[in-house]
Amino acid sequence: MSFATLTSPLQQRSDKLLGWLIPLFLLVDCLNGALLQLHGISYGLSVFYKLLLLLLMTLALLVQQPKVVLGLLLLLLLMLLGPALQWPVLAQRWWLADIQLAIKALSPLLAFAYLVSLQQRLPATAQLVFKHTLIISALVLLLNAVAGLAGFGFTAYQPLDGVAQSFLGIKGFFYSTNELSAVLLVLSCALLVLCWTQHKLAYWGISATALVIAVLLLTKTGLFGVLLLVLLIPLLMQPLSFWQRQRKLVYWLLLAMVLVLLAVLFNGESLLKLLGIYDKLTFVYQQRGISGILLSSRDYYAGRIWQTTAEHYTDWQRMLGVGQGGVALYLKKYFAELDWFDLLVFHGVAGLLAFVLCFAVFFRHSWQLGASGAGRSLLLLNLLLLLVSSVAGHILTSGMLWLPWALCNALLVHQHQARSKDERYS
Repeated sequence: MSFATLTSPLQQRSDKLLGWLIPLFLLVDCLNGALLQLHGISYGLSVFYKLLLLLLMTLALLVQQPKVVLGLLLLLLLMLLGPALQWPVLAQRWWLADIQLAIKALSPLLAFAYLVSLQQRLPATAQLVFKHTLIISALVLLLNAVAGLAGFGFTAYQPLDGVAQSFLGIKGFFYSTNELSAVLLVLSCALLVLCWTQHKLAYWGISATALVIAVLLLTKTGLFGVLLLVLLIPLLMQPLSFWQRQRKLVYWLLLAMVLVLLAVLFNGESLLKLLGIYDKLTFVYQQRGISGILLSSRDYYAGRIWQTTAEHYTDWQRMLGVGQGGVALYLKKYFAELDWFDLLVFHGVAGLLAFVLCFAVFFRHSWQLGASGAGRSLLLLNLLLLLVSSVAGHILTSGMLWLPWALCNALLVHQHQARSKDERYS
């Protein structure tokens, strides 16, 4: 009896269970935050749920793509080699933190490989999973924003001492504001792409809702990322013949975008006061200058971390990575919140390789689909997430983003093509 024959029932059961579990992804994170606020502890709900997802995906992939699973496992072990050398002198929570971060960084690749495999084996099931995940996640985001406005959940930011802030933002029951902003980008891109062709009214309704949620979150990622998606997706969804016929219109649209940007810049002070963050940004500017505003002082913390590790560790230790605890021994602020930098410091060259490999796979895939408007929109989304990951973090180090991001890359174009075909023949 062959290995494939033995494992086929296991793959089928994994697919069936994942079909039920994946659409609940964002809901579980929301419930996790609600438990944290109400009881001060989440009981590990989100962690155990995501570990179950990853285990089931791994089991399903072992049947058809064992080399992918073994390759990711090897990279995981390389990422943990350096931190493991520091664990004997550290508390248990630090080796758990290092393992968790390494798994987070590789999760998008594992999920993407599984979802591409599912699309090839069971296209109808894959599209159903995508549809249900998108609907449930959008409803969760909307209801979470409503709950936040009603006074439930967390504020997006904590107040700064000595700085007057009339509005601290709203993130509802989700724990991380920056990760929620990135999830908003992914879901907005998927919904906008699927609505543009046949449902223009829904497109503008979704655009307005996404922008309102971005304003409530008060993050640069959400505000500028969603705005760019709303403005550029209609252009990217046009066929190539449009660009040849309507060059003048495109030039006028680009001019209009420049004028809007200039208007925002000239009225920046009034807009910032309206949002209630003018005093905070003024304080940050006085402390750290313009880089403090653009990078939220991440360059400053990265410089301190790099200097500290250079003083206390040898070059070969730094190449292997010193782990989170290895930095926390000397610095209270041990995360720079720049994904590529944090992965390099904590997990060495292997961590940086994981960063490059993840974006390379997603860029290659979206580039190959660039002949369609949905593919071009997906490429824009990946570019935005690379920018965010490089200067603001919380993409590869996020526990919330890996599945929606992989789902969008693996299945969005197929869902758009199937939807367009159904509407054409209805």
